[in-house]
Amino acid sequence: MVPLILALHLFGVIFWLGILLTATIFLASVPDEVGVAKERFIIASRQLLRRSGTIAAAVAMAFGLLLLLLQPEVLHQGWIFIKLLLVAGLLLLHMYIYRRVTALESNPGSATSSEWRMLHGITSALLLVILILTLAKPF
Repeated sequence: MVPLILALHLFGVIFWLGILLTATIFLASVPDEVGVAKERFIIASRQLLRRSGTIAAAVAMAFGLLLLLLQPEVLHQGWIFIKLLLVAGLLLLHMYIYRRVTALESNPGSATSSEWRMLHGITSALLLVILILTLAKPF
């Protein structure tokens, strides 16, 4: 049972982070685009985040919580609390990116490539640290 739940948790994580990384790459292109192309990048990113991204985040968190309930001994390890804190950071980042995208719809000129590349880098860094903590279980 646990391997299946772990697989579903990982599927949600991969899907969620893939969407965040894809959306930030799309949005880094917005300042270089004009007219309809700019609008389509923004709308596609918003829809991707709102629909698929939210579902993927919910799947990742639901199955992650289920894993914790099935293996409560993990809560005695220090690394899990840092991981959960970083996951909360990813959730806040997801909400920030979504709000930023909706703001772009009314003011597309406010986007900068460097902002979106920075958000892409932060997302990647959080993912890397979470993976290291989860696989190495350093403490």
